[in-house]
Amino acid sequence: MLRPEEVRVGTKVRVGDRHRIAERRGMVGRVVGRYGGGEYMAIDVRFADGQHRLFWPSDLEEISPPSPSAWWRR
Repeated sequence: MLRPEEVRVGTKVRVGDRHRIAERRGMVGRVVGRYGGGEYMAIDVRFADGQHRLFWPSDLEEISPPSPSAWWRR
């Protein structure tokens, strides 16, 4: 779960397992915008197929980039 203050444009995110629409659970995309503030922030996410959707920060999980020390896993 992302906290509003952690949301940054360009962050890679995954829709959480508790999202109310089952078809969107597990989808991966990038944050392209954020609107509002405080408890009422909406996050605009773009997916690989070009779709854009708005989410609450609590619906999303940040996907950490691979660590530089894990170069051999690529």
